[in-house]
Amino acid sequence: MTRNIMKTKSLLNIIAGIVAITAFAGCNSNKPYVVWTEGETDPATRRACHVITVVNAPQGTDWNLWLTSNHIVPGEVEGTQGTIGQHHGCLYKMTPLAHEGDSLVVKYTDRPLQRHCWAPEGFALEHDGKVVELDVKYEFLPSEAIADFPYNHVQTEVWDMVPSLKSVALAEGTTVVDVLPEAVITASDKAGWYKITLDGTCKVEAADEDGAFYAKVTLENMIRNAGSNELPNMIVEDWPDLAYRGLMLDISRNFTSKENICRLIDLLAHYKVNIFHLHFGDDEGWRVEMPQFPELTAYGAYHAFPVKNEAGEYVEEEYLLPSYDGNVDPKDMTSLSNGHLSKEDYIEILKYAWERRIAVIPEFDTPGHSRAAIKAMEAYAERTGDESYLLSDRNDVSEYVSVQYYKDNAINVALPSTYKFIEVVFDNLIAYHQEAGVPLPAIHVGGDEVPHGAWVGSEYCQQIMAERGWDNIELLKSYYIENVLDIAEARGVKISGWQELVMDLEDHVYERMKKNLYSINFWHTGDGQEEYPYHYANDDVPVILSNMTNTYMDFAYTPDKTERGLSWGGFVDERRSFCLLPYDIYRSVRWDDKGRIRNIANLPEGKTELEKKENIVGVQAQLWTETVRSFDHVTSYIFPKVCGVFERAWNASPAWEGTLQADDAVFMAELDKYYSTVVDHEMPYYEQQGVAYRHRKN
Repeated sequence: MTRNIMKTKSLLNIIAGIVAITAFAGCNSNKPYVVWTEGETDPATRRACHVITVVNAPQGTDWNLWLTSNHIVPGEVEGTQGTIGQHHGCLYKMTPLAHEGDSLVVKYTDRPLQRHCWAPEGFALEHDGKVVELDVKYEFLPSEAIADFPYNHVQTEVWDMVPSLKSVALAEGTTVVDVLPEAVITASDKAGWYKITLDGTCKVEAADEDGAFYAKVTLENMIRNAGSNELPNMIVEDWPDLAYRGLMLDISRNFTSKENICRLIDLLAHYKVNIFHLHFGDDEGWRVEMPQFPELTAYGAYHAFPVKNEAGEYVEEEYLLPSYDGNVDPKDMTSLSNGHLSKEDYIEILKYAWERRIAVIPEFDTPGHSRAAIKAMEAYAERTGDESYLLSDRNDVSEYVSVQYYKDNAINVALPSTYKFIEVVFDNLIAYHQEAGVPLPAIHVGGDEVPHGAWVGSEYCQQIMAERGWDNIELLKSYYIENVLDIAEARGVKISGWQELVMDLEDHVYERMKKNLYSINFWHTGDGQEEYPYHYANDDVPVILSNMTNTYMDFAYTPDKTERGLSWGGFVDERRSFCLLPYDIYRSVRWDDKGRIRNIANLPEGKTELEKKENIVGVQAQLWTETVRSFDHVTSYIFPKVCGVFERAWNASPAWEGTLQADDAVFMAELDKYYSTVVDHEMPYYEQQGVAYRHRKN
């Protein structure tokens, strides 16, 4: 059978849409290497038999092969020469059985491979007390190339950009703009409003500093589009519809350096974004320095192969266990699993962003998604003997598995030490923003996906339950929120969170929280949960639409198997992001994941109506980084997919809002104009900036 073959150390060289057939150095040496072969899907069982071949394998069975995968559900296959079991999270161990010859062949059944970038990676051989990373050759089955959505290209003008301008009134003649003028601040009831008059001279009026900056960006875009500083005479009047226009970057799962974050901020400024949500604390890494706790970054921001102790147990003595790319070397800075921002780095980012009218909202996820902090603070206690900042109860026997398959990622909310730790983090973040001289809109505390079963086996948690007469362990969330609110209120800082943060609380805690909220990101807007944003907006919760179906940048653009990305919530491309309707959320997906037109006319029937539009305060794009292996991946995931999100954040009520046919003529005309603008102006802009982006597949 003919197969597509890839060779790479992990999956660093897998780029969406490109399948390379390469020479493989390991084939001509006696060094061990791995061949991973994709298996055909059995129509009856809907499972595939994949094969791992260790070429030049050590003799005997006193060795192990380690690998990482987003998830393997292995089934035994007759004749296999090894077994695979999950160690923790995405780390798996393959144990050899007796075998003959130079190669060991391990067969296992699993789910069919939906995406090439989901194949196991990070293969490492543990033998004779050493751990060596192995080269791997991938043999993928042939797969169907899937083209991008069709569109009709239309002519674009110099004033066409993303986000599109509210009003452009053309006049005769041209104006040469040699120098961008200073804006005259003029009273307006629209924050961010600006007006540009080109009539032989260039004049700019603006409601505020934001508007003045946005006018500058618009003029720069027009000059770039024109290829000249001679522009048609016109009057432009423009303003953002939504006060919050953001992007979240996850630097915990895989790290992005200060330099690259600043490059990304430049791109966000080009789209008049005003919020950069920096997700720096999660299971896989704590990425911002806290001087009081060196272990948070020295331990919690680097990954290594676990140490085998005298009892034969694998323990994380100095670093976290290998993460998504399987890197086992904490000194390998080519792996994005390693790295952190110093205090100085973070402050520099704050200043750089604010110069571009972008405020930073920092996030460390709690009380779930907190493994890096939990393990790091255990290491801190071990070094110092100070257990007053522990986030875990060593005697907790709770059994649970998180969404990412961790069994120890939930902070113990009953411990006083938990809140001492959070106080220090809050104080540091507040001080960093003060030192930078920039606003701190809020501290985002996460609140999502606390695994079921957490806290059940903790005596401290059970004691709180007994004291309050509770019989539902979920009520400990209210206890946690009360303590966090004490910290926030004492410091005069607002908090933000994911949608779970406001759900299932005691009434008095919920009401208190609403008084202290900056925003809540509603992300899980599928599977019957699409009503949540409007339900909570009607109850005066400030809502940020972060719909997985429209704004998740880490989702693959198409079902093409060579496309990078996840797809647990579907596929998101430039068309899907453009379809987002903040005030008609139920009609925000006009094509399904197979490109078929949906019947959208009756989708809002029987569902919560939006009564308080003013509480839909913003739209945000998200990039989670489980499958990111380079900064080129960061930018190609985001651009140009994000253009639709930023268009809708600025222009929340497009002309086609309220249309009842998915392919309504008004909608299709606007889609063609928008995407033509992306092709004509945005893609060349990325080229000029030297930014990797996802090219259109025809």
